[in-house]
Amino acid sequence: MIAKISATENLGGALGYNFKKVEKGEANILLAAELYQSKEGRYTMEDVLADMEALIPKNCRTKKTVFHCSLNPHPDEKLSDERLTQIAKEYMEALGYGNQPYIVFKHNDIAREHIHIVSLRIDGEGKKINDKFEKRRSKKITDTLERKFGLIPSSKVTDKAMKETPKIDTNKGNIKEQVANVVRMVLKHYCFCSLGELNAILSKYNLAVEEVKTEFRGKKYDGLVYVPTDDKGGKISTPINASDIGRGVGYTAVQNRMQKSKLAVKPLVPAIRDKVLQTMRTSPRTEEELRQRLEEQGLRVVIRKNESGRIYGITFIDDEVGIALNGSRLGKGYAANIFNAYFSNSTYNPFLDETLYGSPSVRLEQSATVQTLQQNTEESDNLVDELIEDMVGESFGTTGNDDWKEAAWQRKLRRQNKVNLKRRKR
Repeated sequence: MIAKISATENLGGALGYNFKKVEKGEANILLAAELYQSKEGRYTMEDVLADMEALIPKNCRTKKTVFHCSLNPHPDEKLSDERLTQIAKEYMEALGYGNQPYIVFKHNDIAREHIHIVSLRIDGEGKKINDKFEKRRSKKITDTLERKFGLIPSSKVTDKAMKETPKIDTNKGNIKEQVANVVRMVLKHYCFCSLGELNAILSKYNLAVEEVKTEFRGKKYDGLVYVPTDDKGGKISTPINASDIGRGVGYTAVQNRMQKSKLAVKPLVPAIRDKVLQTMRTSPRTEEELRQRLEEQGLRVVIRKNESGRIYGITFIDDEVGIALNGSRLGKGYAANIFNAYFSNSTYNPFLDETLYGSPSVRLEQSATVQTLQQNTEESDNLVDELIEDMVGESFGTTGNDDWKEAAWQRKLRRQNKVNLKRRKR
């Protein structure tokens, strides 16, 4: 059983996420401890929210007063409501929340049934509940509960099973479950630093992701939607909100994975760059030849074009290692416009010029790239495109969004990272 704990100051958001599932018939309330119940024996979003808010002092020093946790049994487990309720009670008691007001939701919108628990991180006097080594203590508790109730250990969920995830098939039904399985596998196995790179990975599974802006109770939120596609990347189904699929596939999860990937990909870049360089030095005449020769090197390539046929994005993927890198992330000499110029006029192959690219292990310097691009008018135009690319970041790619949306995404991540760093220093 896997427990995922989060702390937030948005009580309405945590409760709203779960009550929305209840309204749709995708969840039900198993237990509400120390919370108001109507004469009809029902719990409403408004009553529970008001009840919990009344317990938070106005001068409370704790900012993130909300405890939100999901308990996820092994997918093969089929537990009764009574057993899930008992597990929730013992888990909260052992973690130190036994005397807190909390509400337990059972989600059944996907085949893997699981529970969500919303509570408060402060007691009736406004004092913070002890959260030292919370995740470490939580793991010990779930291990104990697995042994006590004879549950399948979470350690038996193997990477092999994750890697065997099939493509999205809209004819099979349970699309939400299929999408959840694909995205969770990708977030666990792959490193990527932009939505464009994530979309390149997802294209293998006939899936795409797009950023959206949502609003709840007058407050704006960033969100994601997932769209099933055909083998050519065309949308074939209605977009599905990440919040309707389940936890672990939304904006925050993707954002966190991108942040962690930035450090993880750095030592892997030279090896990918060398493979691309070696392949391009064989002078592939067509994009299909490029794909075939890269596959021999253990790489998959996703090429994105605009309506006029111009290559505006290229991503190289090592499925075995679990990494996706846009061409520009390998170096300026590997940006999309370089490949566009090559396949527009393959009689000139800049990758063969060792004075510019050196040996396969030597990175192309910026000055050398600029010199190459200025050799003719068409390539000078490409230099302008490259400068724009430097300013706005990578593109979304297969979703049809333009470069500026991805740029906004990247800028927001950088701003949030700076804010977090400032807070840590204080």
